Amino acid sequence: MNRTIQRTASLLAGVSSLAIASSALAFAPAQDVGAGVDQDAVQEDTGSSQVEDIVVTGSRIIRNGNNSPTPVTVVSTQELLTTTPSTVVQALQELPVFSGGRSPTTQPGNSSQNNSARVLNLRNVGITRTLVLFDGRRVPPTSATGEVNADFVPSMLLERVDVVTGGASAVYGSDAVAGVVNFVTDRDYNGLKIDAHYGVSKYGDGEEYKFGIAGGMDVLGDRGHLMGSYEYFNSPGIFTKLDREFGQKVYTVQGAGTAANPYRLVQNSRLNQTSFFGLIRSGPLADRVFRTNGVLSPFQHGTPTGASTVESGGDGGYFYNASLQSQYQSDLLYGRFDFDVTDKVRFFAQANYMEGHNFNHHETTDFRNVTMSSRNAFLAPEYQATMTPAQTFTFSKLVTQAPPKSSETFNTSHMAFAGFEGELGRWRWDVSYVNSRNEQATQNRANPNNMRLSAALDAVRAPDGSIVCNVTLTNPGLYPGCVPLNLFGPTSESQAALDYVLGVTRFVATTEMNNIGGTIAGSPFSLPAGDFQTAFSFEWRKLEYELVSNAQPDRATCTGLRYNCAANTLIWQSNVRGDRTPVSQTVSEVAMELEAPIVRDLTFAQDITLNGAVRYTDYDTSGAVTTWKVGGDWVVNDSLRFRATRSRDIRAPNLNDLFAPRLINPAGATDVHTGIVGQSRFITDPNPNLQPEEADTLTVGMVLRPTFIPRFSLSLDYYDIEIGNAIVNIQGQNITIQNICEASNGTSSFCALIERPLPFSDRSAANFATAFYSRPENAQTLTTKGVDIEANYSMDLWGGTLSTRVFAAYQPELITVQFEGQRPEDAAGAAGLPEWRVTTFVKYQIGNWSVDARNRWNASTRFNANEALIYENDHLNAYHTTNLTVSYDLNRTNLFFTVSNLFDRQPTPYGAVGGPSGVPGLFGGFLPGEDTIGRFFTVGARVRF
Repeated sequence: MNRTIQRTASLLAGVSSLAIASSALAFAPAQDVGAGVDQDAVQEDTGSSQVEDIVVTGSRIIRNGNNSPTPVTVVSTQELLTTTPSTVVQALQELPVFSGGRSPTTQPGNSSQNNSARVLNLRNVGITRTLVLFDGRRVPPTSATGEVNADFVPSMLLERVDVVTGGASAVYGSDAVAGVVNFVTDRDYNGLKIDAHYGVSKYGDGEEYKFGIAGGMDVLGDRGHLMGSYEYFNSPGIFTKLDREFGQKVYTVQGAGTAANPYRLVQNSRLNQTSFFGLIRSGPLADRVFRTNGVLSPFQHGTPTGASTVESGGDGGYFYNASLQSQYQSDLLYGRFDFDVTDKVRFFAQANYMEGHNFNHHETTDFRNVTMSSRNAFLAPEYQATMTPAQTFTFSKLVTQAPPKSSETFNTSHMAFAGFEGELGRWRWDVSYVNSRNEQATQNRANPNNMRLSAALDAVRAPDGSIVCNVTLTNPGLYPGCVPLNLFGPTSESQAALDYVLGVTRFVATTEMNNIGGTIAGSPFSLPAGDFQTAFSFEWRKLEYELVSNAQPDRATCTGLRYNCAANTLIWQSNVRGDRTPVSQTVSEVAMELEAPIVRDLTFAQDITLNGAVRYTDYDTSGAVTTWKVGGDWVVNDSLRFRATRSRDIRAPNLNDLFAPRLINPAGATDVHTGIVGQSRFITDPNPNLQPEEADTLTVGMVLRPTFIPRFSLSLDYYDIEIGNAIVNIQGQNITIQNICEASNGTSSFCALIERPLPFSDRSAANFATAFYSRPENAQTLTTKGVDIEANYSMDLWGGTLSTRVFAAYQPELITVQFEGQRPEDAAGAAGLPEWRVTTFVKYQIGNWSVDARNRWNASTRFNANEALIYENDHLNAYHTTNLTVSYDLNRTNLFFTVSNLFDRQPTPYGAVGGPSGVPGLFGGFLPGEDTIGRFFTVGARVRF
C-alpha cells in the first residue's frame, strides 16, 4: 500500500471513529416536482415541512410543484452521490436529459477553455443554452470562453438539484433556452457532517481524493443561522491514452465518404508525412528516416487506408501523449448567514470561493515540413554529397525527446450575494446584490518559439569545427545563447537545444459580474377558483471581461534567418492570443409573471390553472428583446394531470462571442482541396455585430399516479424547440465549408475562410492550406423534438424496501442547418446523441444495509449526422455501464464501497471526420460520453452529528 492510500485509509478510519450514535441514512427517491407527489414524499426528499415551502425553479410565483405547467425534475444530492460519489455534477451528467457536456475526460486540449470543467448541456442543444443557477441566482462564467464550470457550486450543503426541461428566459433571462439547472442549498441545516472518499481504477491510476466538512447552527438567540463548508477534491489525471487498450489501437476514420472510397474505422493510424525517427520529405533523400541517430534507412510504409496521408502501421508518427484525463484539484469554501431583523424581514448573506488547478498534455511536440540546408552540420557528409551546397529539403518529425505541449490553468472564482427578504401583508419580496469574479491564469508549456526554432535548425560548422547556429556567425547579437538543434534520429536532440527552442506562454483572463435584482410576489385578489398570483421582478447586471497575454499574434522578425521564417510566420506556434482590453456588457430587465386559477373541484377538472410571464430586456451590446411564456396545468383527478407551456426564449451573445481576442493554434486538418491531412493554423476571431438568438419552445406532458398502484408515478413530457438566428462558429476547416468552396471553384465567400500560399487552381501538396479562419455568426437554425420520461416505484420486499427510479430520454430529431445553403443534418441517432438514453436507479434497503445500482444505457448510433456520407459499416453498438454501491450505517456513520463501470465496459472505437479528430492520436479514438477509465473502486464514509 503506497503512502497516499495509507493516508486516505487513515482519514476514512478516523472519520468512522467519530460515530457516536445509531442513525440510518434513509433513501429518498427524488421526485418530479410536477408529478403530483404527495406531501410525505416531498418532505422525505427535501426536508421541507410542507409542500408549499418548495419554491419551484422556473417560476417566481409557484410554491407548490403540483401546479407547475413546466416540467421540473428534482433529484436529491444524496441520490446523485450514492452511486456516483465523485461530484454532484458528474452524477447529473449521467442522467439522460444531459448530453454533449464536458468533463475532465471528454477532450483535454489547449486551455483557451477550462479543460477540467464539468459543463452541463441539456439535450445536446449547446452548453451556452443551459442556464446554471445557485439558489436561484445566475452562476457567472468560470472560463475565458464564457462557460460555467458547475463544480463551482458547493455540494456539501446542497439539498437538491432542480432541472427545468423547458424554456425559462421569461423568468430568468438569457441562456435558459434548453432549460435551467438550479442547485438548491439546505438553508436551515443544523449539525455537523464530514464526507471523505478515495477512488482508484483497476489499472491503479486515475486516483481521486475527496474530503468535505460542513456545519450549521442557530445563533443570536435563534434569530440568526450560520452555516459553512469546505471541500477538497484532487484527481491527479491520466496523461496518455496509451495506458488503455483502446488508446493503444489509435483509431481514426479515413476514406472519402463515397461509394468508391467509403469512410472506414482504421486501427494503428499513422501519419505518413512525419515520423518519430525524422522523415526527409523532398530531394534525392526523400522518403527516408533516421531510424538510428544520424543514419538513414528507407521509410517503411503501412497499409493504405483510403486517405493519402494516413496509413495503418509503418514508420509514420501519431500524437501519442494526449491526456486521457486532465489533472484537476480544487478547494471550495462556502458560507451563509441569515438573520431575522424582524418577524417579517430577514437579512441574508452568502458567498463561495474556489481555487482550481488543472493540467493536461495536449499533443506531441511536432516540427512539420521545416526547411533544412543540404549542408546542415548534423547531416553526415555522404548525405550532403547527394545535394548541391545551395539545395534544401523539407523535413518532419514528432519529437519524443521533447516534453509534450501541455496546458496548466489556475482558476480563482468567487460569488457573493447579500440582501433582504420578507413579507408585507399578502406579498413576499426580496432584493439582493451579487458580485462575482473569475480569473483564469493559463500557461502553455513546450510552446515552440518559431524564431528561435528557425535559428536553431540552421546548424553550421564554426571555424574551430564546433557546430553552432548560423546566425551566431552572421549576426552574433541577434540570438545570444542559440543552441543548434539536431533532429536527425529518434533521440538526437540535446536538452539544451530543446530548452532554447521551447518556451512557456501565458495569459490571464478576468470576468466580473455585478448584479442587482429584486422581486415582489403575492395575491392582489381572489378568484372563485382561488387566489390570483402575480410577481414583478427587475434585474440590472454588468459583465466585464479582459485578457492579458504574453503570446501576441505578432509576426516574426526574419532578420538573420535563412529558412523557416516568412512574412506570415508568428513568433509562437501554439495558443497565440492577443490582449483584450476591458470590455463590458450592461443588461437591464423587468419582468412580470401571473398565475390564475380558472376552475376547481369540477367533475372533469379538479383544478385548472393558467400561468404566464413576460420579460423586457435591454442589452447595450445588441439591443432590446422581449421574451414570454404561457402555460397551463389541468389536474383531472388524484391520478391524472396534464400540463403544457409555450415560450419565446433567447440567448444573447456573451462577451466572448463579441469581443474575445484573436486565438491562433496549430492543429491537424483535412484539406479537401489537396487531399492532405496535415497541420495548419486555426484562427478564431470574435464578432461584435452578433444579435440574440430566438427560440420557440413547446412542452406538453402528463403525470400519472394511479391510486390502484401505491407508490408509483409516471410522467411523460413532449418538447419541441426551434432556434433561429442561432450563433454558430463558421469554420473554414469544416468539411462542408470546404466542399462548398470546391463546388464554386474558389468563388464562394466561404473560400475566404481558407488561406493558401498559391492560386486556387493549384491542387498540389504545395498549396496545402496555411490557415483556416472561424468566427461566430447568427447563421444557424436548430430544431429538436423528443420525450422525457420518468417513472418511480417502491415496495416492501423481504423485510426491506425496494425502490426504483427510471429516467429515459427519447430524442428522435436534432436538425441543424449551420448556414444558408447547407444540407440539413440530423444529429439524433448519430455518434454522441443516441435517440434513446436511459438511466435506472435501483435500491434495496434492509436494516442498516443498502445496495444501490445505477445502470446507464445508450442506444446504438450511426457514425455521422451527415447521412449523405457513406461508411463501410455505419453502425455503433449500444452501450451501457453499471455502478454498484454497498453501504452500511454504523451509529452516525455511513460506510460505502462503490464499483463504477462494474463490468469494465470499454468505450466504443470511434473516429470523427476531418479536423483534429481525424489526426491519429490527437482527439477521439472513443465515442464521446462513454467511460474511458474502466472499472473504478471508491471507498468512503459519511458522518452526521
